[in-house]
Amino acid sequence: MRESFQWFKKILMPVSRKDVLALVTPEIVRDRNPIVRVVVGVGTLAALAASALVGMGALALLLVAVAAVYYLTTQVLGLKVNVDPQAFAQQFYKQAQQYSN
Repeated sequence: MRESFQWFKKILMPVSRKDVLALVTPEIVRDRNPIVRVVVGVGTLAALAASALVGMGALALLLVAVAAVYYLTTQVLGLKVNVDPQAFAQQFYKQAQQYSN
């Protein structure tokens, strides 16, 4: 039976160079020759790097979209965005007093 969070323990334990390859190599290819293990390990790291790049690209596009919406609402439509933290705090305290009574 597999122990839960076994991979997490592998990451936190001090590792040698041999164990780094074992960390990114699936158990299916652990009994194969070293060339296959290295190829699969490098492929795993490349897939992780590619997914990280896709995630960072999606985050960048999301930030660009938010900036575009902000620009369109403030410059094109002429709406003014007035963010005052004290006004938020005062409204919060007023509502808290109303609900406590």
